[in-house]
Amino acid sequence: MKLSDIQQELCRLFDEQNSAAGAVVVWHDPDGAFAESLDALDLPGVEVMREEERELFSLKRTLNGDLADRRILLYRPRARRLEGDWLADIEARSVSFAADYTSMQLRELNAADTREMREVLAAHKTQLAKKTVLRKLTRLSPSYEQPQQLACGLMSIALDAPSPDAQAIVRAYLVAALAADGAEALGKVENMGCADEFRAAIAAWVGFTGDVSDFIALGRHVLLGALASALPSGAAPIPPSDATLGNEAVCQGIVRSWCQSSERGSLFELAQIVEEVVNIEQMLAQVPLDALGDIDVFPCIDALILRRLFRDIATAPETAAGALALAQVRHNTAWHREFSLCYAGLEAAARMQRYRNEHPDGIDALPAGRVWELYTGELHRIDTWYRQMHLALGRALISAPYGLDEDFRACSEQVENLYKNWFLAGVSRRWEDAAEDGLSHNGYVDGIPRQLDFFMSSVEPVVRAGKRACVIISDALRYEVAVELAETLERNTKGSCELASMQATFPSVTSCGMGSLLPCGNLTMDATEPGGLRVLLDGAEVDTTTARQKQLRRSDPHAVAITYDSLVNEMSANLRKDLVKDAQVVYIYHNAIDAMGDKAPTERKVFSACGDAIEEIFGLVQLICRERIASQVVITADHGFLYTDEPLDTSERTVAAEIDGDPLVIGRRYAIAGGGARSDVLMPIALPYAEGGLKGFAPRRCTRISRSGAGENYVHGGISLQELCVPVLTFTNKRAGSKGYVESEQATLSLITTVDTISNSIFKLDLLQDKPVGGKVLPASYDVFVGSASHEPVTDVAHVAADRTQDSADERVIPITLNITPGVTVSEQEPYFLYTRNCDTRAVDALRELRMRIAFAPSFDFGW
Repeated sequence: MKLSDIQQELCRLFDEQNSAAGAVVVWHDPDGAFAESLDALDLPGVEVMREEERELFSLKRTLNGDLADRRILLYRPRARRLEGDWLADIEARSVSFAADYTSMQLRELNAADTREMREVLAAHKTQLAKKTVLRKLTRLSPSYEQPQQLACGLMSIALDAPSPDAQAIVRAYLVAALAADGAEALGKVENMGCADEFRAAIAAWVGFTGDVSDFIALGRHVLLGALASALPSGAAPIPPSDATLGNEAVCQGIVRSWCQSSERGSLFELAQIVEEVVNIEQMLAQVPLDALGDIDVFPCIDALILRRLFRDIATAPETAAGALALAQVRHNTAWHREFSLCYAGLEAAARMQRYRNEHPDGIDALPAGRVWELYTGELHRIDTWYRQMHLALGRALISAPYGLDEDFRACSEQVENLYKNWFLAGVSRRWEDAAEDGLSHNGYVDGIPRQLDFFMSSVEPVVRAGKRACVIISDALRYEVAVELAETLERNTKGSCELASMQATFPSVTSCGMGSLLPCGNLTMDATEPGGLRVLLDGAEVDTTTARQKQLRRSDPHAVAITYDSLVNEMSANLRKDLVKDAQVVYIYHNAIDAMGDKAPTERKVFSACGDAIEEIFGLVQLICRERIASQVVITADHGFLYTDEPLDTSERTVAAEIDGDPLVIGRRYAIAGGGARSDVLMPIALPYAEGGLKGFAPRRCTRISRSGAGENYVHGGISLQELCVPVLTFTNKRAGSKGYVESEQATLSLITTVDTISNSIFKLDLLQDKPVGGKVLPASYDVFVGSASHEPVTDVAHVAADRTQDSADERVIPITLNITPGVTVSEQEPYFLYTRNCDTRAVDALRELRMRIAFAPSFDFGW
């Protein structure tokens, strides 16, 4: 070390001390290499003293005297070792300095200057000669007190681990081994000169004493140790392992932190390899489902749970509530993302079964208005769950892991029977019994808003108030899809939604519905072969956008009718502004659902089209508000639809020959014949607007009229609630501070377990999601842990999805398990807190102050 560098370093050490009380720096030079250079130092204001064997007593007395305002450099030709040292008390309160290379490294690493530390530096002299290694070590830890700490730092650098702790090092090694092989990964550690320390560390940390280059054996050991730690005692025969209780806790910590890292894909790969070696699914086959509730070490556990639940829902409907509760617990487990499609389908199927369990006798006989209210209030959710189940199934058939597509399909076949033969048949029967009189005499049901009154009730009031009425008409947007659209708008905008309904004009087809939504001067229908059904307003057909705009301009000379594609995809913002600048009424025609469902080759994609419709309409509403086309948007439809996924059997079909007379127009769900026609099978429906004394007929329940042409799974035109119940969704954009404005908020968590003291290293807590998700309450994700007052975790981190929608608080209880982190020292005197950290905002909240009274905490000393 150059003399100038020595002077600079000594000056820095003196400057960092309080000279008023006296400052002493002890220079250790065991080889006497700088004895002759001592007098050449230029240290203004510093007294230089040399240790002389015969003057130790005098030197000690001087240094223990009054040193106020004195700066003293004590040169000692020996290494620092307090044991047996006459000047140990002076050494203990002074700053130590050495000018040899090893001492420089110790200072740079802020490492303890001990014989053991110097030995480990010497052993890794080649690696530490690289400045990049030293810099990385200083970034990994603020200090190094023991040689094993330094070895851990070198292992971390070799394996590119994010920190020098057991969890990070073992994870980094297994990731590297999976990417190449065990020998290559171990070679990285050997090149850093710490292969022996690595083997010893693995044995001490996780209890593995085998060949560490056999990464499958090591991975098996770690994963089985984590599983043994998570499973209730005696729940399953875990293969023999060298892991102790403390080792198991370390293994579980490795797995949990790994799964929460960006390298979780490699853990999934390793877990699948180990599953094949050990056959974990068979090993856990007899474990009760409730014992597996929150265990997530191996992804095959999810497969096992799903397989059982699919079977139970199909064969034991009474288990639906328990299946749903367990599926929701799995939202917070490690591999839920990989199985999310199966869980989504399972939950939808379980909800349908649970609803049936709660209503074993079906729907009571009620007046038509009450049946309608029951459908718009709650029964439509079964249509939603059915749609969600088949959406998930369609995607799972090509991507479900562990062959779960077959289990899913078998379950869906049973639920299909529930949907068709219990729900559709039962609801249709009650509706038809209640509505038949009104439909057969008037063509509609009294007391329920009618589509023909839409313009008068929903458009004219807006215009009279001096505002622009903007209407989106989405072809076949049935009521239950509009409910999901309303939830999407509420959740993702600053506006609010009001959802109502109206009965579509029979037959519930596009020509009737589109005509009924326009200002109706004189609506008429006629049906002649081969022209089919024609709907006329004031004597003219309105089957094109141009014709509809012409009809709108009878009430507003500047009214605009335009398709979604033209407005969104073909026009710029300026062109849109010019288009509507003088218009009081704007009708936008959207077609995603019917365009897909009305074609036989694509009808099975109709549920996917419902999702597309929601996404497109949501974007369109945002565009309308952003460009100030209107501050209020009404979203409705011409008709709904009926869809069942499985092929129809003979009992679900009827024929036009059931009509006594000559049918003029025949659809899958309706027929129109002359006024004298009759039928003992089909329900007669009055056509008050038809010319020539025409009469309508509709198949009862959910049967279809056999005919050639388009598909028969997706149909409309009939009188089922799914076809007739048309949504009227009013979205009102609001600004912060305006009347009625409600700010969106994320769902929050609170602790409901009564606990003030933690007495076990593994402990369970129950959290409550405070409000159900819906409206302006948004789903959120949280990391939950116990930590110090400075938010430093002392446990592992549990991931919690606050996404439950149930009104019942009991169904929003979320159990979690936390483990004290092995190696972390907790104090009985210090306060700790249960924290939630929002995964999006990173905001941290303390739910409860806790005290630690743990008799046995999992720990690992270096031991090597």
